[in-house]
Amino acid sequence: MAAPYGISPTDRSGVIVIAATLFMSWMVLVSLFRVYMRVAMNGPAGWDDVVVWIGGAVGIGNVGAIMKSVSHGLGRIDPSDEEGAMKALYTADLLFLVSHGAAKLSVCLLLRRLGREGAYLRLCTLDLAVLVVWVLASILAVSLQCDPSQPWDLGECRSFITGWRAITAFDVITESLLVGLSIRLVWGVQMRRTQKVGVIAAFGTRLLIVVLIILRQSYLNQAGLNNILLSMSNVVVATEVLLHSSLMAATVPCLKPFVIAFNTGWGQGGQKDGSYLRSETSEGPPSKARSHPYPADDEITMISPAEAREHERTLEEASGGLVIHETREGSLRTEYIEMRPLKGSEAL
Repeated sequence: MAAPYGISPTDRSGVIVIAATLFMSWMVLVSLFRVYMRVAMNGPAGWDDVVVWIGGAVGIGNVGAIMKSVSHGLGRIDPSDEEGAMKALYTADLLFLVSHGAAKLSVCLLLRRLGREGAYLRLCTLDLAVLVVWVLASILAVSLQCDPSQPWDLGECRSFITGWRAITAFDVITESLLVGLSIRLVWGVQMRRTQKVGVIAAFGTRLLIVVLIILRQSYLNQAGLNNILLSMSNVVVATEVLLHSSLMAATVPCLKPFVIAFNTGWGQGGQKDGSYLRSETSEGPPSKARSHPYPADDEITMISPAEAREHERTLEEASGGLVIHETREGSLRTEYIEMRPLKGSEAL
């Protein structure tokens, strides 16, 4: 029977299990909430949703590998199977890179989904390419660390820490690029400063991930090769907190309280390609003025003033010029009121 998980100076397995399972549970709850939003509130799902859900599934696999490593002795001074524990930890590291990279890609895809400007979209595409290269290069570096025939064996190898330093440096850079893209997204949009700050703050949660990235690397720098499964305990805990926090932070910008700031009336739009405000004109028998309110989506595709003016002209032509556009600032809806003559009015 496996030894019970302990929390002591010579047994940190209990801390590892608690951190991994607790943060994984929170990540799963946040992911389920995102699924509910897409199914019941503002679907369909986009590529940003699909990528972060895949990352969440890989993150669960990462926890499975960590639990297997703990069962072989990770976190203990006297492991029952050191090689088995190191192999499972090596697998967990690879899954960490895939899952963490998926969280980054999801945020970048969401930022690209919100924009329309050509230069901004090119920046998003470039950032996506950088992220893909970082993920692939990081996986390759970890796969070939120390002895390529046994990359999990770190007992006589100190160079793996240098490799992780390079991975961490580019990790911080890519996180900073994502925050920079969010600033570029709202830079030229006509809205109050407080609203811009609210949107940037939603994506700015990635800065908290930067803190966790640096903290993890600091623990890794302090890890010793003697009793490596025990000395890596803090690194593993920091890795699990970082991974699942990164996945949860990828969902924060999708929450309505953060994206509500975009409802400025700057762009009038239809439901084409995920636009923010919906409108409707219809032909039928004369009736009284009618109001068609629609709920706002949680993601916003911004349209330019020229597109907005073109949309207004289309609406006016479709209804004979009897359309009133009413935009309420600070509200989550725009009402298009169709005004048609009542019965008998033609005789007046």
